[in-house]
This record gives sequence, C-alpha cells and structure tokens, in this order.
Amino acid sequence: MAKDSVIRSVYQSLPPQGQMLARQARSIANESRDVVRSIFSQRLKQNIFGDMAPMVPPLYLMRDGARDYVEFKQNGLDAFRRMLDFGLKPTDRILDIGSGIGRKTLPLLDFLVGGSYEGIDPIASHVKWCLERITPKYPTFRFQKIDVWGKLYNPKGSIKPSEYIFPFRGGEFDFVIVGSVFTHMFSTDMQHYVDEIARVLKTGGKGLITFFLLNHESESLIAEGKSTLNMIYEYENHSKACDPNGLETAVGHQEHFVLETFERRGIKADIAERGSWCGRAANYYQDIIRITH
Repeated sequence: MAKDSVIRSVYQSLPPQGQMLARQARSIANESRDVVRSIFSQRLKQNIFGDMAPMVPPLYLMRDGARDYVEFKQNGLDAFRRMLDFGLKPTDRILDIGSGIGRKTLPLLDFLVGGSYEGIDPIASHVKWCLERITPKYPTFRFQKIDVWGKLYNPKGSIKPSEYIFPFRGGEFDFVIVGSVFTHMFSTDMQHYVDEIARVLKTGGKGLITFFLLNHESESLIAEGKSTLNMIYEYENHSKACDPNGLETAVGHQEHFVLETFERRGIKADIAERGSWCGRAANYYQDIIRITH
C-alpha cells in the first residue's frame, strides 16, 4: 500500500476527537516549519545586508531577477560599479526607468549625498515595497507606479508605451538607468521612450541602458542554436522576439537601428559591453549601451 494511502487509512481509523487533534498537530507542525523558514531567511538577510536588511524584499517579491539574496546583492553592486565607472556623482539626480524592487537602488542609498533618485515601475507590489521600506528612511528616494500597458507584464495598463509621458520636467536628470526594459519592448515603444529620455536628461547627462542587440554575430549564434533566447519571430523595424504571439518575453533590436535612434535625438550612444545572452563569453547577460546627451 502506498505511503499516502497508509496515512489516510490510519487517520480515518481515529475517533472524531483523535482526527481533530491530528489536524491541529499537523497545523502546528506546518506553522513551525514556516516560522523556522522565516527566522532562517531573516538571519540570512541580516548576515548578507547588515543594516540594509529591512529594505531587502522577501524572495517571493523578487520578480525583477533571480530570487536569491546573494545574487540580489551582487546584481546591485554590479550595476553600481558600472554607474561609477561611467561618472555617476553623489550629487546627481537619477531616473531609474523600471526601478523594480530595489535591486539597483540599495547601493545608491548612502552614496547619493546632495543628489536624489526617482524610480518608476508598472508593478504595484514593487513600488509599494520601496515606498514603505526605503522612502521613509531615505526621503530623497521616491518611487511611482506607472500605468503603462504591456501584453505580458501589465495587460490591465491604461496607457500605451508609445504614448506615455514621463512625469518629470525637461532637463531634470543627470543620470538615467534603464535595465531590462527595452528587452521587453517593441521598437515603436522603445523609440518613444528614447524621445522621453532625451527630453528629461540634462545636456551632458549620462545613462546606462540594457538591450538584446541583433547583429551578424548574435543572429548567427541564434541560428546555430547557441543562444539562450530563440529570437526568430520578426516584428516592426526588424526587431525579433522569442514568442510568436507577440508577447514581450524577450525582444531584440537591430544594433544599427538602436544607435541611429539615439543619434537622431541628439544622444551619443556607445556599446559598453556585449552580453552573454546569445552564447558568447561575457561578464554580463544583456548588452549594455552608454549614452551621453
């Protein structure tokens, strides 16, 4: 007899009071496991993040990357290092488009002295966490939920990405971060966001933006089956996606088209790093572009 059948048979043989006690015991055991997991998780966060631990979300809220505390911290430090290398200053005003749940934000908290940070994101739970956990302690760090539509990620959104206007004045920011946003956006929408970046970024302002860039090398690797993303379904302006139903699971844009899009808006764009997503050896998964207005 299978183990589950034996347990069920024994349980059913108990008198009503015995069954009730068994249910209570099982409930207490499950609750105890949850308590142990919670205590372990809190101790692990404390060991990894120290005083920053209360601002680190639980694993189940980490929808913007790996659900792992060590990787969460490393992702933030990697982004921070790249921003510093590209000239980020403590007095800068930063716009983080697709700010997520604080993965890129935590290393900036004690760095920005005299500067400020604005994060925008369509996922309500991410914005809520950051507003409740980060902003009260660091009031120069603000977060807004944006109601931008996406077929996959925000199907109830009321504003098309190609029509969304960033809620900021022109020339307001010194530095812009766009991580894992254009990798989930088709070309017309991406072009409009570049328009908005050009509008809100100061003259001389800088930024780091990630893409999946399509060129001869990356498309050859896709054709050879070496890429982690099978971008073979072509859409507008020769962008390509993994999903035949037009979902924004992963979207690649033609490299020359991306560079020309920035150039037409008076922004200099350089490829800082080529990513490993297509099967090449690299230190970062996505391609990274540096921009200067």
